[in-house]
Amino acid sequence: MSNSVKSIPAIMHNGIPVVTTELLAELYDTKSNNIKVNHSRNAGRFIEGKHYFKVIGNALKNLRVTLSNLQISPKARSLILWTERGAARHAKMLDTDKAWDVFELMEDHYFNKGKNEVVVSTRPITQREKDAHNINALFNHYDVFYSAWKSEIYPMLRQLESPLAGRLVDRFQDGYAFLMNLRRDINGRLQEGELPRICR
Repeated sequence: MSNSVKSIPAIMHNGIPVVTTELLAELYDTKSNNIKVNHSRNAGRFIEGKHYFKVIGNALKNLRVTLSNLQISPKARSLILWTERGAARHAKMLDTDKAWDVFELMEDHYFNKGKNEVVVSTRPITQREKDAHNINALFNHYDVFYSAWKSEIYPMLRQLESPLAGRLVDRFQDGYAFLMNLRRDINGRLQEGELPRICR
């Protein structure tokens, strides 16, 4: 495994090495669905821009071209790219010797490959990128809350015959729809080469 980790070509995003969910699962000897489930069950423990990047819209189209070796499905609406810290969280959640051994190799031979390289210049972050990052983070938080509302809170309120169930159901549904449209609109304003981010 050490040879395969050492030979992985670096996927760079926002100037840092990242890995896809599929590659992380392959290296950790698990299924990509396990990575996705761990992420969704622990959404509050993962911060976009710190543990992962969610690439969507024009940025995803650009990534398909620049990283054609990844063979990103044309049907994919988004792509999660894990940072070193995100990969560490997954190793911790999987808690297998294999995952920890592979993560240690990735620390040494993948994530820290270019640490000593000097970066001459970096593109400043635009307000569009900040807005996209913030709306994506807000949407992710609301999505977790809305899912809990639909599957747990609303049914319980209905069972208790609480008047809150009827008063709040439209608010939550409308809020979700408005936020989804706003997210699509703000991410659609990103220009070529721009990505949702708040730090370099």
